[in-house]
Amino acid sequence: MLKYFAIIDQKTAYVFILCILITFLCFQFDFHYNLNVTLFSIAVIFPLVFTIREAFRRRDSVIKLLSIFKSSINAVFYCFTNNNKLSAEQKQLVSNKLQDISTLFFNTLRGAEYNSKEVGNKLDEVFNFLNENRESISNGVALKIIRFLKDVHESIENSVGLKMHGSPISLRAYCLVFIYVFPFVFIPTLVHDLGGNSHWVVYALSIIHGFILISLYNVQDAMENPFDQVGLDDIKLEEFHFKKTVALPEATS
Repeated sequence: MLKYFAIIDQKTAYVFILCILITFLCFQFDFHYNLNVTLFSIAVIFPLVFTIREAFRRRDSVIKLLSIFKSSINAVFYCFTNNNKLSAEQKQLVSNKLQDISTLFFNTLRGAEYNSKEVGNKLDEVFNFLNENRESISNGVALKIIRFLKDVHESIENSVGLKMHGSPISLRAYCLVFIYVFPFVFIPTLVHDLGGNSHWVVYALSIIHGFILISLYNVQDAMENPFDQVGLDDIKLEEFHFKKTVALPEATS
């Protein structure tokens, strides 16, 4: 049931109050005019639809990048764990390093400050481990590991870049301003067309129009950050988090 109220917030209440107040004042002072609001409506709806579409497109792009990250980091893990020349302790060491990379990455997506140098250092630790154990790793497998590490790093940088550079802030501000301005333009025209004894119809239509616009804006606003695990359509980050362990041999007494 909560999903039906996810798009309702404080801004929704502001729009409701604004619509009711303007409608009341229009009837109270008999203020109305005959104005074609089609162009004004397009000026509000078009940027809203554009920003929503871009937010969904960014979300889909991030999901693809996270899939690449997960498959690549898993491939690195299996390249090491399938090597019988490495001990279980060495394999677990690699797994711990890969988990550190994954933790840094997903903490950044959840809101922590991104430190590209720290991520680079963690990747270098895996690369250095590879070089230190080259006698146990064939050249072909080593090249695969390097390529997969490159894919891991590239997917991290691209995902963080998409998170940091969202939809144009000025366009979103423009949408919100025009949503608040829209009742001042639309409701007097509504009163002119449907005034008389149909006061309740005017109140209802003004609220419905305001609700539609602010709800579209709230949908876009929720989609703007699909990593905070608050919105209904947020990306389930735990599904892409690297968590693998290696079974260590039991100690003999």
